[in-house]
Amino acid sequence: MEHSKPSLRRARRWRRDAVELAAVFLSVTAADLVAKIVAHGPDGPAVLATSAVALVAVALLHTWWSPHAPPPTTLWRVHTAPLAHTPATLADHEITLLSLHPGTEELFLRTPRSLDPGTLATVLTTTGHTLRGTPTRIA
Repeated sequence: MEHSKPSLRRARRWRRDAVELAAVFLSVTAADLVAKIVAHGPDGPAVLATSAVALVAVALLHTWWSPHAPPPTTLWRVHTAPLAHTPATLADHEITLLSLHPGTEELFLRTPRSLDPGTLATVLTTTGHTLRGTPTRIA
């Protein structure tokens, strides 16, 4: 007997929810066990207090760092003909050459997220590359 697609989705969702709930219970149990072991040790309360202060310090550092973090980037795969003067000219456009595969003439590049495929293709052709297709966004 065949199952309808909605019932399969519900079954999969139910299984996923059960696994997530089991993971929550497991992590709470592990945290409780660690806290009990540490708290009943010789320097338990001091260790817990130091850990709490460290956690707050890291959270504050993360909050401060977020606006100062480098801008998000995009990864690209580009097929080119034999390479010209690559690294220096690409750096002028904030493009980082991550990897070069000479046998396939593939470039793996990191660019600012605002750069679209057409602009990237234009920059590459003006820097002396012959493209064999449009740049492909990887991530």
